[in-house]
Amino acid sequence: MNPALSGLLLSLLAAPALSHDLWVERSGGAYMLLNGHKHSSHGGDKTIPYAADFVRQAQCFDAQAQVMAEGKGGSPFRMEADCAALVIAASSGYWSKTPTGTQNVAKEQARQVVKSWQSLEGVKRIDAWSPALAKPLTQELELVPLNDPLRLGEGEKLHLRVTLAGQPVAGATVTYDGEPRGATDEEGKMNVRIRHGGFQMIAAGITRPVKSAKSDEEVRTAVLVFELKD
Repeated sequence: MNPALSGLLLSLLAAPALSHDLWVERSGGAYMLLNGHKHSSHGGDKTIPYAADFVRQAQCFDAQAQVMAEGKGGSPFRMEADCAALVIAASSGYWSKTPTGTQNVAKEQARQVVKSWQSLEGVKRIDAWSPALAKPLTQELELVPLNDPLRLGEGEKLHLRVTLAGQPVAGATVTYDGEPRGATDEEGKMNVRIRHGGFQMIAAGITRPVKSAKSDEEVRTAVLVFELKD
């Protein structure tokens, strides 16, 4: 693996807010946002609670990429809807690493801060497809499928673009089932080969320096989930 990619991945995984998976499950006519280790190769609780204000915004899109319903807040977050795509923006807030440990507070609220960051997370679940969904749906960091993910079989490739504020992001770290697959090119693109049926989880992450009294960096992650027939 490229040493720079490996280092970036390790730095992303080192953040407390990113040490768990974030995904959306669908049961009947309802969606639920879950956090934990259910889809991780490492140990830990299958689900872990999160704060009631964790979800900043949730948008349910139809197949023409039009917003059908919106919501926010709640633990666990739940929405009753029938979406072609559901996109959720969340944040666990600011984190500060100090000699005595890591605290879930802004840099200005801690002492002897070694490193600080803001965690911004998102997850998109796709349940129906149309070409209208092959574009960014939000201004957040987002994984955008460029071909229909729901028709793929084992061994076939999903073509992706990572975007932020609707623009391609080069150099974003991409993982599949928690394993690094590479980084996006100058057009924000990356191909991922599907390795199994059932539940699929692909993630992208970036870190960016910021000039703020609250943090040194912002750590953004985007997760794409969908399900294939086994």
